[in-house]
Amino acid sequence: MIPKRIAAKFFATDSNADVDFDAFIGVFHEFVREKSVEGVLIDVADYGHVPEGPGVVLIGHDVDYSIDLNEGRAGLLTVGKRLEGGTVAEHLDDTVRKCLLAVKAVQANGSSGTSFSTAGVKVQVVDRLAAPNSDDGFAACKGEFEALATRVFGDGASVERADADEARKPLAAMITGASAEDLNTLLARLER
Repeated sequence: MIPKRIAAKFFATDSNADVDFDAFIGVFHEFVREKSVEGVLIDVADYGHVPEGPGVVLIGHDVDYSIDLNEGRAGLLTVGKRLEGGTVAEHLDDTVRKCLLAVKAVQANGSSGTSFSTAGVKVQVVDRLAAPNSDDGFAACKGEFEALATRVFGDGASVERADADEARKPLAAMITGASAEDLNTLLARLER
């Protein structure tokens, strides 16, 4: 199984009321101009008016980045898309790595005033045909999620199924480390 899209989200440490969508419009436009994040970047879209929605999205050909308010929790969501070849483990690693690099770029930019927790990441397999949000679907992917947890957070990381209450949502897992770790340490673990 190679899913069509995989998503990773690192949650903001600030409250949702503190997310400045206007600042992210500028940050993401700067990312396009300066190629600050990976991917073929195309445009920036403002959905800040949508309650618990996608916020501001940096749209790319092969990857999208957004400051996202889904589930009522702000975070930086990265969606790897057009996945072909490789293994599920490689695509999971690549999407989480791109998300960490985007978190690093946002925090280095500083103009949004938003910081992110490195204590955990929510990972989604956004392909209901390849990975339905069911007990069987989660059981089929659980080993991949656990291996990712160990690669990113080391021993002591935990994996819990997320969004199990609604079959229409993507298959998801919340991966949590034993403690928050330095961003560069997490990135170094995913370098191939």
